[in-house]
Amino acid sequence: MNNKPQFIGTGALILAALIWGTAFIPTRYLGAQGISVFLELLVRYSVPLLIFGILSFKQIRKTPKELIKKCMLTGLILFSALTLSIYGVRAIKYGSMGLLLISLNVVFVPLYFVICKQKRISLLLIVAVILSLLGSVLLTYSNLGFSFDIGTVFCFLASLCYTAYIILCSKILTEDIPANVLQFFQSMTFVILCIPLAIITQSFDANINFSDTNLYLAFAFIGIFAGTFAYKLFFYGQKVCEPTVTALILSSQVVFSALADFILFKIDLGNMQILAYIMIICAIILVPINDMRKINK
Repeated sequence: MNNKPQFIGTGALILAALIWGTAFIPTRYLGAQGISVFLELLVRYSVPLLIFGILSFKQIRKTPKELIKKCMLTGLILFSALTLSIYGVRAIKYGSMGLLLISLNVVFVPLYFVICKQKRISLLLIVAVILSLLGSVLLTYSNLGFSFDIGTVFCFLASLCYTAYIILCSKILTEDIPANVLQFFQSMTFVILCIPLAIITQSFDANINFSDTNLYLAFAFIGIFAGTFAYKLFFYGQKVCEPTVTALILSSQVVFSALADFILFKIDLGNMQILAYIMIICAIILVPINDMRKINK
């Protein structure tokens, strides 16, 4: 059996995680400039909606209604996951605890396949999942105090939504639905939901400097790279890789975000953080090793 597509898909997922991890920087910048969460999401998903609406118009027009419903359902689940995670982290008493709760999809995805699908997971992937989870625990080590509040509930629900999104995307893409069609209708769902929410939540009294070039560069990055290119990579990886691998690799976003902060802003990392990032990186390295073992069999 030729498993080279899985190896390439692993690389695509890692690159998508790199882009999304780096996107935390322009996202923070936009927030500091007074741009609301939903206005940012509106821009992020308007770009792929426009691009794939033009490039894949014929495919989109011929898409059956049942497939459209499935694609828009993925958009609704992802929208819920992003919204819950953003507001959960903001509301939770121990902010970094939110990271640990959200990252639980690393465990929930393989558990779903083991319990519901009776599917065996290789020992290397089990070790990788454990390393990734322990890395997340270390990242929250200084704030492991726990209190049951609305932020805790939001972060936990976000993890369940991310789990459902990864599993559903994997199922849809293996049904030979074109990735461009999925991305178009997923983006359409975001735009439909974000337009009224952006109007409601955006403070028009905010002192937004529309002459600031960096503002438009940030919008361009999240729209073109995070909203469009990264999803192309993600959907390719989702189509050829196991959902467990997808969840595992996406956990590396926090590492890439920290590396970007360190390179661009010289933000120092504590010893506990460095150890946590090393553990998560080791977990990701085990994925291509697992792929190579399959190829050589």
